Amino acid sequence: MVDRRKDGPQFPVASQAFTALTFPATASAALTATLANISGVIESIEAVMTDTQDGITYTVAITSATAASLFSEAALGDNQTHYKTALSNKGTPDADFNPALVNSTLTLTVTPSAAPDAGEVGTKTATVTVTIYYR
Repeated sequence: MVDRRKDGPQFPVASQAFTALTFPATASAALTATLANISGVIESIEAVMTDTQDGITYTVAITSATAASLFSEAALGDNQTHYKTALSNKGTPDADFNPALVNSTLTLTVTPSAAPDAGEVGTKTATVTVTIYYR
């Protein structure tokens, strides 16, 4: 673990990607991934969803080691990159969520609204990749 208490507000942004979650073509159960030893303030979250051609959406949630909700957003569409920022307090025009101070393991949970290939033959999988940016 890096001690950044003396670095002040100017120390560089770090990024960590959760393991990519791949949803089977005919399943719609939530999948999870974890990141260990994250220490800092989460300022941005990037979620990349592959194209399912069925227009499904996803709910993305990040929780702390004590199950505190740090981020949650529903109805994130497929075939898009969603970038969420915490530039100020939530509820203001320039922020999507509150900055989250963490020093623990984070758990990512992604839940699709339907099976990735529900309207097709049943062979197309979907992948969701989530990266956090923190100081």
